[in-house]
Amino acid sequence: MRNLIAVSHKAVVGFFAITFAVNTHVAAQAATWKLPPDKGTMTKDEIDTILAGDDYPETTAYSKKIDFLDFTSYGKKFTQVVVTLSPKQPRMHKGKKLVVVGAEPGSEYGMDFLETPEGKEGMGAWLAKRGVTFIALTRVGRWNFFASDGSGSWKDIPLDQRMPIFNRDQKSYWSAEEYTTQKSSLTEATSGDSAVYRVPKPGTELYAQMLAATPVTLLTGYQQAIDRVLPKAQRKKSFLLYWGMSTGGAFLYPLAKYIKPDAYLGWGTSNTGLAYLYRKSKQGDFKLPYTQSALRVRERGLDDFDFYTRDVPPAVKEVWWQGALKDPRFKSAEDAPMQFHIAALTEIATRLWMADFLPTEYKKAGLAKLIQDIIEPSFPPKKLKQVPILDMNGTLDEAIPPKVVDAHREIMELYAAKYRVARIQDFHHYLFTQESIKVVGSVWLKFIESGYFDLKK
Repeated sequence: MRNLIAVSHKAVVGFFAITFAVNTHVAAQAATWKLPPDKGTMTKDEIDTILAGDDYPETTAYSKKIDFLDFTSYGKKFTQVVVTLSPKQPRMHKGKKLVVVGAEPGSEYGMDFLETPEGKEGMGAWLAKRGVTFIALTRVGRWNFFASDGSGSWKDIPLDQRMPIFNRDQKSYWSAEEYTTQKSSLTEATSGDSAVYRVPKPGTELYAQMLAATPVTLLTGYQQAIDRVLPKAQRKKSFLLYWGMSTGGAFLYPLAKYIKPDAYLGWGTSNTGLAYLYRKSKQGDFKLPYTQSALRVRERGLDDFDFYTRDVPPAVKEVWWQGALKDPRFKSAEDAPMQFHIAALTEIATRLWMADFLPTEYKKAGLAKLIQDIIEPSFPPKKLKQVPILDMNGTLDEAIPPKVVDAHREIMELYAAKYRVARIQDFHHYLFTQESIKVVGSVWLKFIESGYFDLKK
């Protein structure tokens, strides 16, 4: 009997010893990479660990839905497009469904969150397969309603003829007689400017539409999109995060005035117009506010694509470029509010004031209010003070390198609930590859799990 008890005791001890060893090994594996500290950089070894592991595997299928919302702004009709990826099994955080709203970069549109230029899954699809509802926004003017397959692709419109299409009721595409093409002072594109501009001719419908496509109009479209796919009652049951990819950030920050998120994710995210103004002024550039960008469409051609893909082999780059041609490959109404072109914003407001299509309600409110409304989105809204911000980018970001992020933080941290910067070694601006998407997505999910975004009530 004593021998039996002794054997049983040894078996139990051995079982717990093995269990402890296995648990310790699993815990060690789970802790092989950590979130970088504030202003810290995730190293190459940690990146390799994420890529070799499977910390956040696929957990569910998802469905896709495209909604078209018509609205009127400054007397003109616009159509907002929103693509929603809804997982069958939602990922939860603190008892709420995780939802990410993505706003597209300056040369792309909402469908790029679903598919990269090389034809593989984008960040929106990656998150949706892990239970995160993803709402992909497309700023008005950037969806091609003439695409035969309904995808919004611009592939069939020649690059040098692309101009914004603002509503789905437009009967035919713009003619070359409605705009002029101009060369800028640049010989090739940079992150903030282009070599080729197109400008609508006064008196054309294109001119009127572009004039009415103010920062307020763009934000109205965003607000209506979120209200449609994630109504207020559902938002109460959701943990809502905004991610503005590049230019998209300059519009998701002011959107907090109308729909406040629980947090801001960041990757290659542009900041407010105020942050842009401060950063350029700190560099000694005090001419920025006088930039004449009103009614300007900037072509984002191959020279622009080259700017972001210098390290990509030519053969691969050509494949990516062909995939990227489905995007708008232009910027129009975004530059003035994002880059704090206060003169251009004022010009837009005064031209609108004198336009024969401006409704009387705007006239009754007065010119002062018209100008103030159009300028306001360049400033951080008061509600931002209730929201934590994560500003994350790669150390090789071509458009928003670490020194730019740090300068933006200097002016923006005052307006946020809390602000944290994280960097990933040798990563670039765009998330073009599956490896970059996996790493950034994993870091985001770990930040959410860490409790960084959970404010004390």
